[in-house]
Amino acid sequence: MSYTVQREPAGTLPFRELTVWQRLSHGIFRRRLAAVARLDIAALSDHLKRDLGFLDGRC
Repeated sequence: MSYTVQREPAGTLPFRELTVWQRLSHGIFRRRLAAVARLDIAALSDHLKRDLGFLDGRC
């Protein structure tokens, strides 16, 4: 049994616009990222900063 493989040059896929559902899911995902809490180092006490390694002079 033999097989014939036709190789075509690999190109880029044509651009297509996002569907309504894709735009909505991207918007929801972006809002979730914006709602993620960030660590405020200035608000931490000195003993927590020392425990986390911020007072060692390495950061």
